[in-house]
Amino acid sequence: MKLAELMDERCVLLDMPVSSKEQLFHDVIHEFEAADVMAEPEAALKAVLKRESVMSTGIGGGVAIPHAQSPAVSKLVVGLIRPKTPIDFDALDGRPVSLVFMILGPEERGGFVRVLARISRLLYDGELVGRLLSARTPRDAIAVIARKEEEART
Repeated sequence: MKLAELMDERCVLLDMPVSSKEQLFHDVIHEFEAADVMAEPEAALKAVLKRESVMSTGIGGGVAIPHAQSPAVSKLVVGLIRPKTPIDFDALDGRPVSLVFMILGPEERGGFVRVLARISRLLYDGELVGRLLSARTPRDAIAVIARKEEEART
């Protein structure tokens, strides 16, 4: 399963003007709805907020990976969000977040956990973050991920 193939340019939101993780969640969910990847945005938002209340998904290094499963989502959705300015995410290292991968999926198990693991592996060396922070367009960002996936295979 390739991450780049799961991503839709309409769900790559660069330089998003948000000032909090709650605003980011709200705005991203509604962008996903506009991109036609979910039918029940309020239920999906509730699932993301519930998951985030358990423990911050700010993993450190300026990155967060909020994720949730919900019957409101019919297929796996992977979004990439780059806030216009870094935001507080209650991250493990206390640093603000500049890059967010948001994953939403249906309640049945399957690709959801594999996508989380895939993102973690790709982020391991830190190089991907810099490349994504420099991406100019959603298409560029997805191409950066695709190149990193190819590098990881060799």
